[in-house]
Amino acid sequence: MKMLRYTSVFLAILGAFLLAGSVSATAQIQVDSTNPSAAPQGSINLSVTISGNGFKKGAKAQWFVTGTTNPGGVTVNSTTFKGSTQLTANLTVAANAVISGFDILVTNTDGRTGKGTDKFAVTQKGTPIGCSTPGTPSGFTLVAELNTVQPNGAASITSLRLGNAIRVRPLDLNRDGIVDTLVAFVTSGQTGSEATYIFLLDPATGLPQANNPVTGAAWQNPLALLTGAFSTAAVAGDVNGDGVPDFVMLNNLYLFVGSVSGASSPTPYTLSYTAYPIQAPPGGYSGFGASIAIGDLDGDGADEIAVGAAGGGKKNPVPPAVFIYKFGSGGLTNVQTIQWPNSSAGGFGSAVAVGNIDGNPGNDLVVGAPGASTPNGGAVYVYPAPVQQSSYFMLTGPGPQFGEGLGIADVNLDGFPDLVVNTGYKFSGSDTTAQTLIFAGNVHAGTTYTNELLPATGLSYSWAAPNFDVGNMLTGGAVAVGTPNASIGNSCSSIGGGVGALHLFTSPFASSQQPNYVFGPPTLVGSSQFSFGYGVGVVPGYPFLLVGAHLQDLGTTSQAGQVYVYKKN
Repeated sequence: MKMLRYTSVFLAILGAFLLAGSVSATAQIQVDSTNPSAAPQGSINLSVTISGNGFKKGAKAQWFVTGTTNPGGVTVNSTTFKGSTQLTANLTVAANAVISGFDILVTNTDGRTGKGTDKFAVTQKGTPIGCSTPGTPSGFTLVAELNTVQPNGAASITSLRLGNAIRVRPLDLNRDGIVDTLVAFVTSGQTGSEATYIFLLDPATGLPQANNPVTGAAWQNPLALLTGAFSTAAVAGDVNGDGVPDFVMLNNLYLFVGSVSGASSPTPYTLSYTAYPIQAPPGGYSGFGASIAIGDLDGDGADEIAVGAAGGGKKNPVPPAVFIYKFGSGGLTNVQTIQWPNSSAGGFGSAVAVGNIDGNPGNDLVVGAPGASTPNGGAVYVYPAPVQQSSYFMLTGPGPQFGEGLGIADVNLDGFPDLVVNTGYKFSGSDTTAQTLIFAGNVHAGTTYTNELLPATGLSYSWAAPNFDVGNMLTGGAVAVGTPNASIGNSCSSIGGGVGALHLFTSPFASSQQPNYVFGPPTLVGSSQFSFGYGVGVVPGYPFLLVGAHLQDLGTTSQAGQVYVYKKN
């Protein structure tokens, strides 16, 4: 009896061992990636390298629409064994193949299998091999493209690179309490072709308005504001407290002050803008204009402009600073200067933001110093209201480059403005360090971040370079981060500058998460370059998101640039 019991135990252990060995053996087949990772409809005799582990001679590969057993129009003509870590599949993609992601199933001659989920994509006919786009995510609709192609084949706006920078604000033209239009400030151009525009969009549909919504008369849309000035970043506010949105653009620093004509004007309720250059202060600040922000710092109901300056360089070593400007009497006056707190605050002024993050009366000035000498690299300095040189506290977080980008808005919708901080390498090393952090308001000395917003897998390159935006979309907070030089996979070499992507995070936020939505160009056909996500604009209080693809070719116009308007369903 005892011998029988011992034998049973031995057989049970042996069975478990054999089962574990079987499971381990089955799991040895692994499908990691394909190269190219995408192909357009109509591809014939395309060789695709499958990388993984556990492959054996005679292995066969199959393509299935992700999550199904439907081959979706992809025929595997042959599978060639190259080694235990590599196979080559020869494919034919039907002209009507399903445009979708595909799973790759590899089966060895012993019946063991391994699957790679969503490792390949079939794209629209005409798309370059190896390139794909996430397109428009479920939950959003692409409602407008602001740069159209004319009958002669050229783009309607030819100043080139439309969508360098974007900011949008609502406007009540006749002050009856109803928003009449959404004012979209959009910059464009490169050396010799610069231009700045205002597009007027319907607050219900997001479409450009052909007529004045108050009077019904035809009006100019878009408005051309300025030529010969270049910008890759912009901010929005109200410098004179009149309720009309004003805008500031970086690089060639200009303030655009808006006004609306009265009811008795020959063209009543018409929006116009006047441009004012922002001059660098004396002292040789060659890095003047490293960053810009706008907000009411003195509590008078009109916004001030904060301009970061990186210093004068080796030949003229003036310290980094932030200069505060006030608008009045048709011009701008430098009313205050905040210099770096100490020599360890490297990069002070590389980013700047204005808002009430500490819960006390008045708005605070927040300054990023991504080169600061801290254990992780970088710091953020908060100057509580009323802003004074000697009164500040410092925040730190994971680096490197903590504080390279800043935003303030109540993105978690708890009634208190939150501080949003970009950190990590934007380019080399972005896959492990790039992220955006939320410091939930109220923020005080010693506060740590509450939410970690991570890039979508494989799309971290050029994180927030140069743009991101924060705000709310109807009932949800939003953080939108562009990665204009990122591309899905590593085989899209034919798209100059990268396809690009837009990462949208919406509240409620997890303690650590990837984006709720990922956007890409609706198609990759017809353009050799995109940089989608270079310009980004959240529309506060409205279900719209504007995204610039500033290198996109349109018709016969190379690098015309496009701005896409999306609406949340």
